[in-house]
Amino acid sequence: MKTQVFLFIFLIPFLLLTNLIAQESDMLIDERDNNIYLVKKFGDQWWMCQNLKYDVGEGSFCFDDDETNCMLKGRLYTFDAAVIACPQGYRLPGDDDWKAFEKLLGMEDKELELKYNRNTGKLGKSLMAGGTSGFEAEYAGVKNPKGTDMYFDSQAYFWTSSQWDESNGWSRVLYEQKEGIDRKVVPKNYGLSVRCIKKTTETPE
Repeated sequence: MKTQVFLFIFLIPFLLLTNLIAQESDMLIDERDNNIYLVKKFGDQWWMCQNLKYDVGEGSFCFDDDETNCMLKGRLYTFDAAVIACPQGYRLPGDDDWKAFEKLLGMEDKELELKYNRNTGKLGKSLMAGGTSGFEAEYAGVKNPKGTDMYFDSQAYFWTSSQWDESNGWSRVLYEQKEGIDRKVVPKNYGLSVRCIKKTTETPE
């Protein structure tokens, strides 16, 4: 009997995770440049599971100005470019969208509002390429407006649409060497990756 109880307790998180991974998926064709993206439903949200590649012109870059990096891991965008970069029917997720996503994946309520380190359930690792969530984040690095670009193959930075103040915006950061996910303020002129989410009828235009 004890063995059966132990197996049941062990299987609960596995079954919940399997149910999360088994969400609906679809393909998005960006008619502006014909790039194709996998999108996946997490709870009530549809998230792109690849970094955006659309060139909006001013404010979008390739890491080290190398087009191969754009092709492999998507473009990097300033905050102002990021908020207008998503294709029709999609938008840049806000800080609250990220928190809803993180809570669905298992982040504890007490960590959702924290700045910097948030380590519940090795969430950062689950979001990376090959992780259990299916989000497939890539370590695409950061465009540094003040000098050499940074963190390619070691860190993934994503803009939210939420501002900290006039000069800074909220982001999410994943690290090769850390298991959590940071909620971090970044200057708006830095270039970060973009993931878009699908608009809903409740989403203001």
